[in-house]
Amino acid sequence: MLSHMYPSAISRTAGIFVHEQALALRARGHDVRVVSPTGWAPPVHPRWRAHRAVPGTDVIQGVPVLYPRMISLPGARLGRRNCEAMLASVGHRLVRIHERFPYDVIHSHMVVPDGWVAAKVASRLGIPAVATAHRADVLDVPARGAAEADRVGEAVGMVDQVCAVSRVVADAATALGDPRRPVVVVPNGADTENCRPWPRQEMRREFGLPTDGQIISYVGKLVPRKGVDTLIEALGLLAARPQGAPLLAAAGAGEMRPALEARAAELGLSDRVRFVGKVDHDRVGRWIAAGDLFVLPSLSEGLPTVVCEAMNCGVPVVATAVDGTPEIVRDGETGLLVPPSDPRALADALAAVLDDPGRARSMGERALEVGRAEYTWAANAATMEGIYLAVGAGG
Repeated sequence: MLSHMYPSAISRTAGIFVHEQALALRARGHDVRVVSPTGWAPPVHPRWRAHRAVPGTDVIQGVPVLYPRMISLPGARLGRRNCEAMLASVGHRLVRIHERFPYDVIHSHMVVPDGWVAAKVASRLGIPAVATAHRADVLDVPARGAAEADRVGEAVGMVDQVCAVSRVVADAATALGDPRRPVVVVPNGADTENCRPWPRQEMRREFGLPTDGQIISYVGKLVPRKGVDTLIEALGLLAARPQGAPLLAAAGAGEMRPALEARAAELGLSDRVRFVGKVDHDRVGRWIAAGDLFVLPSLSEGLPTVVCEAMNCGVPVVATAVDGTPEIVRDGETGLLVPPSDPRALADALAAVLDDPGRARSMGERALEVGRAEYTWAANAATMEGIYLAVGAGG
């Protein structure tokens, strides 16, 4: 597996969804090795200095990982040359690994640069390459200019099978290039051991949350793309209800936290918003289960793994109808969908679920049913296994 997104010593949650897939594939009996290039740049910024702490090799929950250094510049300044930089970093290593461990397929995450590199190396080795498109690689990167759009299209046509986390992402990939096979949608999933219907009151006591009253849970980065500023405005509108605003229990870190805290104070919501910082991944399900509902007010999402996790916790979801989210949140059935950047619509949807416990319960039950059937890492791995066999057989 080739992915520049993977947990490491400096971030145990970076690319955690790739690691979860690797674990699920191992559970099906596959021997998975990961190559995850980590950035090297002149150490002028703390973010780049931190990469020095990444070891050359590691084993994470039984998955061997190699972290070769790769030339990288902030702000995507390498452009399409990022592909050549990754190839220079990992190409010879992938060949050497194959000499000792003759793997059957290279599965890369992101069409560029990872998929482009995987296709180059796989062609040399005479094995198939699979690439999973996540969103930014086929929507954001091509928007930077014609040269980068052409590189993405080239990669789409080079790999033996392009997968996509959602239909929106699949359509974008198909429009950019000439895929050898129809792009296959393989949605993300949840770890059902950690994401399950934990007892709500027990979870609230564990995290020091009130055992009475309404609680909204959020797990994600505190960055502009996640739309948490809209959520704070929606809480301000909900404060006008007779029962006041619910408590927001938000797990995650990011540069917007000071501004979000300041805006909550301006709206008189300091006691209704609790930012708890980053939490361990194996406790995400517990945080979600502590809430009466889960909210994701993002401006963009490929296919949000955290929604898969919330569904597998049996919690109704209120989310924005962006990109792949409407493909998994069934509006009116497992949750509610609203437009992005619309505090009033978000407030109304939150109130509609919070103020109707029967509806919330039925939505949560249906979310669990759908989540268990369609959005688990076990289901994802079973689908990927079939794809590996198909490309390996030339089908």
